[in-house]
Formats: sequence, C-alpha cells, structure tokens
Amino acid sequence: MILKESNIPDVTSSNIDKSKKVLAESIINNVYPLFDDVYNTRLEEVKKLKSILEEKKEIINSQKNDLETMMGVYNKSKKVTKLLDRIEKLINAGLVYDGNLKHETIVLLKVINKLDNEKLDHHLKDTLRVISKRFSR
Repeated sequence: MILKESNIPDVTSSNIDKSKKVLAESIINNVYPLFDDVYNTRLEEVKKLKSILEEKKEIINSQKNDLETMMGVYNKSKKVTKLLDRIEKLINAGLVYDGNLKHETIVLLKVINKLDNEKLDHHLKDTLRVISKRFSR
C-alpha cells in the first residue's frame, strides 16, 4: 500500500537503510536538545550544591575553632576552681598559716588567672601533696 498524500516517506526494501538513518537523525535532532538542557541544568545544580557545601564547611570550621577555644577556657577555669577548692581546704585545716606557705598562697591567689595550664597542674599537684601529707598523719 502506497500513501500518496502524506509526508511519510514510503519504505521499500531498497531504501530501508536510508530510512533508518533519516529516522535516527530526526530522533537525535529532536531529543538531543532536551538531553543537553537537562544536562546543563544538572551541572548548574551541582555547582550550586558544591558552593553551598563549601560555605557550610567554612561555617563548621569556624564553629569548631570557637568550640576548641571555649574548651580551652573551660578546662583552665575548671583547674582554677579545683585549685581554689584545695586552697580552701588548706585554709580550713590551718596549714596556710605557716610562714612560707602563706606567702606562696598569697602570691598564687594574686596571679592565678594569669597562669598557664602547666603551672596550674603543678600547683594542683603541689596543693594535693600538702593536703595529703597533712591528713596522712
């Protein structure tokens, strides 16, 4: 059956390969721009997501640094509190009234906030040693 009044080409056994090529090219020409648009929109979405990810990483890093700083301050405050508690025990036990220990304690109390962690650890150990020596008798 041959259609005479249409735009559909007749396919015969002699031009079937040519018809396949024409059909494939028309499909590719009609579908390719759709794939290209989808691909480009996906690329734009990926770029936006990457930029958002970088911004969030920067926020997380800044918050992490803030938390590390706060933890350092907290640890130092905790050590100062523990040292003051031990000095209070020394005062309550009457050990501070010895001559040299009284002077050291006064100096320690004046500069306690300026000490670094190592010095605080040293003074904590020292006061614990004095307390344990006193109460071990």
